[in-house]
Amino acid sequence: MPKIAISYRRADSSAITGRIFDRLAAHFGESAVFMDVDSIPFGTDFRSHIRQTLEHTDVLIAVIGPNWLGVGADGAARMNEKTDPVRVEIETALQRQIPIIPVLVDGGRMPASAALPADFGNFAFLNAAEVASGRDFRTHIDRLIGAVEQLAAPAASAEPPRAANDTAHDAPAARGIALPRSWRADVVPYFAAPLVLLLAAHYVILVNNFNNVYLWLAATAIPFAFGFAQFWAGHRGGAAATVAALALGAIGVSAMTVSESFISGDPILPQDRFEWRDNIQFAGAIALSFGAGYLLARALRAAERRWSLRAKGPKPL
Repeated sequence: MPKIAISYRRADSSAITGRIFDRLAAHFGESAVFMDVDSIPFGTDFRSHIRQTLEHTDVLIAVIGPNWLGVGADGAARMNEKTDPVRVEIETALQRQIPIIPVLVDGGRMPASAALPADFGNFAFLNAAEVASGRDFRTHIDRLIGAVEQLAAPAASAEPPRAANDTAHDAPAARGIALPRSWRADVVPYFAAPLVLLLAAHYVILVNNFNNVYLWLAATAIPFAFGFAQFWAGHRGGAAATVAALALGAIGVSAMTVSESFISGDPILPQDRFEWRDNIQFAGAIALSFGAGYLLARALRAAERRWSLRAKGPKPL
């Protein structure tokens, strides 16, 4: 998973940068995306702090709005001051040869070379991506994600080989199962665990001849909780949530049907259209509840992020 840092000037582009962060975090995982690297602890040399933050970064995204160069008290561009944190972020990335993706927002344009410090080299000639805040936002973000993955691929391939002891953890991959590591990590906490709970609830309700309403409650409450956790705790993207929701719905209902057949002696397959309708409804309820929990967690995290940005106020640059 690539490590991504976002450089921006709060007085220039804080609102849309928050949206960009949310989408990148949803796709790559919140732990893989860093923002506000210039929020320096008191008494710390901000240059050292920025260098340490960018030390393991694979890609730097420079969000450029119409006021990216900044304006100081004397009217001069803040970017030309050596103490400007945004300048230090860009210079550090250039010195460490970290790939930089300029992202133009809110009508921003790539600055001319003459307006930039000499140490910026060919920064002004980098091909910039555009992220609009309107109806094209999703399309632009998808393109940005593709660019990040492409630039981060060489860094990922250059990672040192793991010790021999680590091969045991990747035994399925060695046997030819090509599931991505992040998806394998999701199987137990976000698929196997709710599946076991659903089967246990179904067994208890069936054996004790409880009202069918309890089964509906279990089929909605359990997936909802685990869908919420998949984004809130697992930081997974929409693709992983969709696969988990559909698989949990289909496999959960199939497993409950088999279990009921063993207990009651009825045929495994539904015998009429009413039984087929019930199974489809249960599968749909499970999948939709999982998705609803995921979307709620995503909305709350986005609101939390926006509130945090507003609470910090304009960046003093």
